[in-house]
Amino acid sequence: METQNSTKQLRRTRDGKMIAGVCSGVGRYLGIDPNLVRLGLGVFTLFGGAGIALYIIAWLVMPEDGAESSVAEDLFQKAKESPTVQDATQKAKDTFANTTKPRP
Repeated sequence: METQNSTKQLRRTRDGKMIAGVCSGVGRYLGIDPNLVRLGLGVFTLFGGAGIALYIIAWLVMPEDGAESSVAEDLFQKAKESPTVQDATQKAKDTFANTTKPRP
């Protein structure tokens, strides 16, 4: 039973997972059977392929149980600290600044 201080969080679970724990995490968050979520993703995959994309996006943005951050947050943090990415970002800013200046 949840206490008043605890909040419901959308997280990938370790228990009941088949691949990355996305469906079991969504099922736990919504209070439904994870197999219904899996079935829904399967239908989306069969009719347009969106299920695979949704699963991958959810895997990237949902943190795992016990983790402080998601896979995407970890990747952004590593990229932010990388000198190569910082140089590329600065070059892009400089290029943008030069192209937006009015020409005489």
